[in-house]
Amino acid sequence: MNYSDYSIQGTKIQTSYIKVSSCVQLLKIHFTPKKLTNYPPVIFIPGWGSFIQGWKTVLREMSKDFEIYYLETREKSSAIHKKEQEITIENIGDDIARVTALINLKDDGFIALGSSMGATAILDAMAEEKFSPSLAVLIGPNIEFNIPRFLIIILSIIPVQFYKVIRPFAKWYMKKKYIDMDSDSKQYDKYSYVLDNVHFDRTRRSALSFKKYSFETKIEQIKKRILVFSGDKDILHNYERTVDMVRRIKGSKLINLKTNDKTHSEEMVRKMRDYLDQNNLFKQ
Repeated sequence: MNYSDYSIQGTKIQTSYIKVSSCVQLLKIHFTPKKLTNYPPVIFIPGWGSFIQGWKTVLREMSKDFEIYYLETREKSSAIHKKEQEITIENIGDDIARVTALINLKDDGFIALGSSMGATAILDAMAEEKFSPSLAVLIGPNIEFNIPRFLIIILSIIPVQFYKVIRPFAKWYMKKKYIDMDSDSKQYDKYSYVLDNVHFDRTRRSALSFKKYSFETKIEQIKKRILVFSGDKDILHNYERTVDMVRRIKGSKLINLKTNDKTHSEEMVRKMRDYLDQNNLFKQ
């Protein structure tokens, strides 16, 4: 795949696979700006099953002045499993920590940016002291994954080959239950693309794992600075739980961008830059 549209002209782009265990390799896309700045490098962890297409606007804006390591997590179809491996929030956090070590991102010398499940995995890894970014930028983090019971039952019993049969129902349910079509119809388009292209077996296995997960008891273990972007019209990512989490973490800041679309926008990147500038969070 050609990633030149995901960065500004002059950006150096390198793709490679990085081995995080004896059985798993993950796709890493490295964007290096034409002119390096004083902003710390960023390890970028997208959400559960999401595709890079949904981050084109953000990556183009960030590539102006951030070195970015975009990492596709182990539940995605790009991941190479020698033998299909367990998929949990904890081992995704292990993967992120392993990658930061392998690419030589030093503690307190980089930004960990994650969305949705990616944000949760970053939080979990930080709580367990697996790595220590100078700043975590979290977009719509999940404290828990409230997957409907009936969907868990369907995922548990349906053969992979029948996924196409239930996909229209999954889209319909998502639209009715989790998307505010009046304020953010683009969110439906984005997640419909995910449902059309997702690795079903890995998504099923991760869903059955994630439904048991909660970050609630680990919130107070976060001692590092975090910047959270969320939206009170983003039904899929519980805004009230995010507000409560931010209130309980000393030194954290929440920026309400209203919609999911805005959290995936140039405005989000500009506000992140402003925060870094105001808090003098530059390379050491």
